[in-house]
Amino acid sequence: MLACLAAAAALLSPGRAGAAAPPRAAVQLELRRAPGTERCPGEGLLREELARQLGYDPVDPTAALLARALLFRGPGREMHATMEIHDADGAVTWSRHLVAYNDDCRELVMNMALSLRVALDPSLRVQPALDTGLRAQPPPAPEPPIEAAAEPPARPAGPQIRAGLALTSVFGLLQDTGPGTAVHVALRYPSFSLGLEGHVQWPATINVDRGDVSTWLAAASVVPCSQVRHLFACAFVSIGAATTTAEGVAVDESSALWLATGPRVGVGVPFGNRLVVQAYGDIVLRLSELRVESPTAVLWESPAVGGIVGIRLDIGFTAASAAPARRAHLDRGPWAPR
Repeated sequence: MLACLAAAAALLSPGRAGAAAPPRAAVQLELRRAPGTERCPGEGLLREELARQLGYDPVDPTAALLARALLFRGPGREMHATMEIHDADGAVTWSRHLVAYNDDCRELVMNMALSLRVALDPSLRVQPALDTGLRAQPPPAPEPPIEAAAEPPARPAGPQIRAGLALTSVFGLLQDTGPGTAVHVALRYPSFSLGLEGHVQWPATINVDRGDVSTWLAAASVVPCSQVRHLFACAFVSIGAATTTAEGVAVDESSALWLATGPRVGVGVPFGNRLVVQAYGDIVLRLSELRVESPTAVLWESPAVGGIVGIRLDIGFTAASAAPARRAHLDRGPWAPR
């Protein structure tokens, strides 16, 4: 009887060992949000989603492993995340770089949790071979090292060059409201730009004493701007010439100095990383005289204040090649996904 019980216990012991729960991972978690990502979900959502996917909460302030993550904003609507796992000695054993192209922080944090789950799942560790008494097989050939971003992609070394073409409408400055054209080029920094703009206002015509008097305007402007997301505010100073011609009436046909200044506000809608459609409005404060005169009287004089509205197609070009992100060759450790 004792021999039977001993045999039964011996048969049941391997089954119980095989049914033991797999070891659980433990890790410290650190999530930082760079400027521009303050509204993104924080460490709480990442930890909650990671615990849901693993089936337990792996975060332990005393764990030997440390998982570090960084959220930061890229060009256009891109959101980036870099993640690293450090061992007890501080060495990086795993790294990932994720990008969301739809400005969706929550989706990016969910993907971060999935990547960390794959890295931390103990079932993915390589288990040592059992000693069966058979001759050991030769070890497999080492896998090539994987590349992982050691830091966020570098920003361009210099400002971005922007160029654009606009259709405008001027009111209150010439004899009549009419269309115009403007071209511009600017150096664009993350929150500031400095541009040069050329503006041609097509001839505005009025009828005087059965004759036509037309005035057209050509000016160049310096336009510094400040931008927050898709909104921008600018100031401009314009200098140019207003030319008057007449047909069928005696007026002083000449070119007069045009000098003006004022504020500009607008909004831009991006289409991809390079193309932006902008709508803007100017309040124009005239600093020089502009009038149409006959030999005997002043026939028309420009108001002191007017306005310009415009729709502009703006295209970006990279002024200097962006330095590629430094990449480190990382050997596959026991925590690396296979």
